[in-house]
Amino acid sequence: MTFRAPLFVPGSRPDRFDKALASSADAIIIDLEDAVAPNSKAKARADTLSWLSQAGRQKRIGVRINSVRTAEGCADIVDFARTDIRPDFIMIPKVQSAIDLEIHSQALSSNDLLAIIECGTGIANAHQISQRSSFGILFGGVDYSASVGADLQDWDALLYARSAIAAACGAASIPCYDAPYVDASDLDGLARTSLQSRKLGFFGRACIHPKQTEAVKSTFAPTPEERALAAKIAKAAHTAKGGVVLVDGKMVDKPVLIAAQRVLQTQS
Repeated sequence: MTFRAPLFVPGSRPDRFDKALASSADAIIIDLEDAVAPNSKAKARADTLSWLSQAGRQKRIGVRINSVRTAEGCADIVDFARTDIRPDFIMIPKVQSAIDLEIHSQALSSNDLLAIIECGTGIANAHQISQRSSFGILFGGVDYSASVGADLQDWDALLYARSAIAAACGAASIPCYDAPYVDASDLDGLARTSLQSRKLGFFGRACIHPKQTEAVKSTFAPTPEERALAAKIAKAAHTAKGGVVLVDGKMVDKPVLIAAQRVLQTQS
């Protein structure tokens, strides 16, 4: 199942968990990594497990744990492995290779993983990572830009990384999600750059504030015009019974039909 606007909520703020669940986000991600200070991680982990044991599941709930390459990441794995409490998916940060995902999968007896690629090594290994990340891949643009010295605000500077992730996810038939837009007050910039992400093949974008979710969902949803054209293409292709056909003067072949079917299968 894909989503368009997953909302991060700090694991150190359990008072916000229910509020996030009641927001317009179509998934929430409790963050035990960057949003939690080092001396608060153990409590955040315990509070998250306690809340998960009682939470309703009217929407997808994920947990971003710490990297397995850190002591806190190992502690996250141990505490989750000791219980039968599981979120709908576990988000793995700082993924450099498929081995990072294999460790989590085996330790937690779960393949419901969503990888975050946020360094050059991860980009280089994007295709192998995509084969083990069933819930998709999130582009960790902030950490990636810092690791390679790129300008986070310059779309072209991060185009290669985004394209590599989109290509890898397309090959594996899993969704890819763009990095959060860090200026929560700039909804115009959020919509503009989200549209660019959508054109690259991204399914949605992570959000850091509830007011971002509606703009992201609407940007990544097909417009009524796009749905109408997709339905027209599908009907024409069905009538042609596999042959090439023209719709509005443009040739419709198999790739065009696949794109139209993807639009029709996407929820409003």
